Amino acid sequence: MRLVQKSILALVGVLVLAQGCVEKEQGMTRSQRQQLEQYISTEPTSPQHPLDISFEDKIRLIGYDLSPNEERFAPGATFTVTWHWKVERAVDENWNLFTHVIENGGQRNEDGNGEVRSLYGPGQWNEGEYIRDPQQITVGDNTRGSLQFFMGIWRGNERMRVVSGDSDNENRARALNIPIVRGAARPEPELPSLEARPAEGLTIDGQLNEAAWDRAQVTDAFVNTMTGGNAPFSVTARTLWDRENFYVAFTVADTFLKANHEEQDDHLWEEDCVEIMVDPDGDGRNYFELQVSPRNVSFDTRYDRRRVPQPIGHADWDSNLRSGVHLRGSIDDEGNDSGYDVEIAIPWTAFNAGQPPASPPSNGDTWRVNFYVMDSQEEGQRACGWSAPRVGDFHVPARFGRIQFVGPVAIEQAAEPASEEAEGAAGESAEAAGRLPVAPGGSSVQGAPTTVISPGVVMPANLRAQVRGEDSERTQAAIERAEERNRQQGENDTVLEPEEAAALRQ
Repeated sequence: MRLVQKSILALVGVLVLAQGCVEKEQGMTRSQRQQLEQYISTEPTSPQHPLDISFEDKIRLIGYDLSPNEERFAPGATFTVTWHWKVERAVDENWNLFTHVIENGGQRNEDGNGEVRSLYGPGQWNEGEYIRDPQQITVGDNTRGSLQFFMGIWRGNERMRVVSGDSDNENRARALNIPIVRGAARPEPELPSLEARPAEGLTIDGQLNEAAWDRAQVTDAFVNTMTGGNAPFSVTARTLWDRENFYVAFTVADTFLKANHEEQDDHLWEEDCVEIMVDPDGDGRNYFELQVSPRNVSFDTRYDRRRVPQPIGHADWDSNLRSGVHLRGSIDDEGNDSGYDVEIAIPWTAFNAGQPPASPPSNGDTWRVNFYVMDSQEEGQRACGWSAPRVGDFHVPARFGRIQFVGPVAIEQAAEPASEEAEGAAGESAEAAGRLPVAPGGSSVQGAPTTVISPGVVMPANLRAQVRGEDSERTQAAIERAEERNRQQGENDTVLEPEEAAALRQ
């Protein structure tokens, strides 16, 4: 759908006097214009559910869409209703839309709900335009009977008169009535899952230019937190792990970078930030919240259970996270921005707090985690997430996604029950291989228990050098074969094949 020239000029905020037309809109940013383009057209729109309600023969409500397009909804359900407006004559400034929702006999106002409402009201519309006006609506958990929608246009103490179509005696159009029926909700969507793969050679600077990040699995694009549909901006995340840390990286598209907070544990969620929620055992108790802003300021807190204690959990908890941010633009100015990347290292010791405390994961373990991004606009704020909670609250542990920790299965602590083969390696090979224990991905962990080398272990250079110093000719020959193979494949570290690992256990 294309915009008429007048609409484009209106969104830029330029006053046009040509052909007797005076554009009334205030100036808007480039990002706001981009947001609105999808909602404004000079071509007639085709709503799923047609209406014909006229407000003083100036603005006409011609119908609405529902997503999902259901006849009824259940308590707690979230849906999007998109109103279709036709501008027959331009109106004076300061006119606004209202949406009154009648629920359980009471009224709640959804007047400012939606991007169109906050950026481009009827007082700015131009003759000949068709406006799509989406609003996300959540049915109350205790709602009975139906939701009734009354629509109108207001300014100060007056309302624009409804001159045709169904209405009440208060100049409110009866636009929609949705039955609320228990058991009508759709099946709960599946939770997303992601592998956390081994980390190696990371510098926590936000650049994300290490090979480990290239090998990391990437989430699908983040979604609308209420509906699970497409988010209005692009975000993906990746995860890695080793014996010391859980690593998370975000790549965020953002055309307006805003982050005024400068102190640790400031309320970062009020502006741009990325957010991680971690429930190690997935029971909804003792979960953790961590945030980082484009200014590389962090916030962290811990909850005993959903939003307990109020208002922001145990904010005295300190995760000791490390983070780095790479900006594609500049913060808090009118310059052109395209986004930012965040790289976060969270030590496993952070999750020892609370009851029950969490131990670091082992290969194959699954933790419950969710990711969110808050995005401030010049007017208002929006959000997206990895796994949609589908209610107006991010604190829904039951909707957290699943992170599975994967890596070389051979990285086992000797103190754990060992296989017969591993027991045979516990002598001389443990002495040789255990001087610098190998963590997933090949990072060395000082002071960790002795490990046993087995197939698939990645040997970093420092451990290679120490093992090379052993007197075993078979050891040296095994490493030399692995190094030559990996040189040919362009690898920096030495990945051991089964027979090579066996040589190191002799």
